[in-house]
Amino acid sequence: MPELPETTVISQDVAALAAGREVLRAAVFRPDVTNVEMEEFPRRLVGRQLFGTGRRGKIIVLDFGDVVGIIHLVISGRVLRLPEWREPDRMNTAVLEFEGGPVLAFTRLWLGYFDLYEPGEEENHPLISRLGPDPFSEDFTVEYLTKAFERKANIKGLLLDQSVIAGLGNIYVDEVLFAAGVHPTRRANTLTAEETQKVHAATRDILRRAIDLRGTTFDSYHDAFGETGKYQHQLQVFTRAGEPCPRCGTTVGKSRVAGRGTYACPTCQPV
Repeated sequence: MPELPETTVISQDVAALAAGREVLRAAVFRPDVTNVEMEEFPRRLVGRQLFGTGRRGKIIVLDFGDVVGIIHLVISGRVLRLPEWREPDRMNTAVLEFEGGPVLAFTRLWLGYFDLYEPGEEENHPLISRLGPDPFSEDFTVEYLTKAFERKANIKGLLLDQSVIAGLGNIYVDEVLFAAGVHPTRRANTLTAEETQKVHAATRDILRRAIDLRGTTFDSYHDAFGETGKYQHQLQVFTRAGEPCPRCGTTVGKSRVAGRGTYACPTCQPV
């Protein structure tokens, strides 16, 4: 699933391709792709200008003025530029054509969606309404994390909880915890003040670097221009099971924490 860096990159790409342009055509393949009737989807969008794009957690936000598009790519969804208009199909689940030629396909939304809301109403979206602070927001402070870490839950599960921090997923949680020297199974309420500060700093640093390198590509993620991310070449522990730790040389281990495949160095991240 695209996490915060990948969603940021895609949102920026959509803005680069289509911001300031009017929608000429729009369609979806199936009724479950959107929260409005299939016939209503083009009626709500055609003739409207894309004023800008944004991100809420792992959700892409498109500002069409009187309409707000909420796009969740979930596991395998992508946004790609097509050479010309193509009617939506099972792969290109939602398609928008903009003035001047850009045709954007929101592909493989088998579990995702392209919902439409009136401005302000998107705050009631079932995922957006439960989001915690964005890692780059003023609300994401060391003090906030200290309070959030008073729980007895394991630290990995807590960081994956979108109501605690918006946008983190399995890849970057493992990388953040390695950078902070904290084992994923540690109870959050056992972290010291110094460890909490390290988690906070590592979260922002790693996410910024991942955005600069246009995300992490393993299987399906590509940006809107069809290019892969480059941050996978910077990963320290994620998918490195059996390899030597880049810090100490100990073999990186893999386990299951919070229901997810989890990578950690047993020496640098003691239990």
